[in-house]
Amino acid sequence: MNTQKEEIADTFQKHFNHFGYKKTSVDEIAKEIKLSKKTIYQHFSSKEEIFYYVVYRIADQFRHKMEIKLDKFPAYPNKLAELIRLIFAESRKWLKHKNDPFEFRYKYEISEMAFRDAYEELFKAIIREGVEQGKFSPVQVDLTVRFIQGIIGESMKLLSVNPELTVEDDTIKAVLKIVS
Repeated sequence: MNTQKEEIADTFQKHFNHFGYKKTSVDEIAKEIKLSKKTIYQHFSSKEEIFYYVVYRIADQFRHKMEIKLDKFPAYPNKLAELIRLIFAESRKWLKHKNDPFEFRYKYEISEMAFRDAYEELFKAIIREGVEQGKFSPVQVDLTVRFIQGIIGESMKLLSVNPELTVEDDTIKAVLKIVS
């Protein structure tokens, strides 16, 4: 593990949590941890990439927690449905904190990508195992996961406009149709 990279990410996360995305500056991070901006940019190509990395670490922690919860579901359709419910539950918490439209747009776009990437392997594993167990029809797993991510992404866009919408059940039905 690259401790310098982690230190940069930790400091960025602390600044972001305190000042917000827009007001978090690479200059301030460099100054606080006594590194040059050049050194920071050897680890990350941009401020957006630092934010992605910070959010991906959080998403990966959620993924590990979800894996534990999903182990309780023996049937693969139920595992898939529960994973989607868990994703929506976490997303709803996050969507409640949208204040500044600029902040929200950046946080949403980058966060969506980080969470999607973190959950991708989990979706693939569930689908692959479901196909092997005969619970899902044979599908091209990578393509199926992309379809699922698209459906969830569109549902999340609806929620970002109106967090009170209940789109989980319709999303789950659409996803289960793809794998059935």
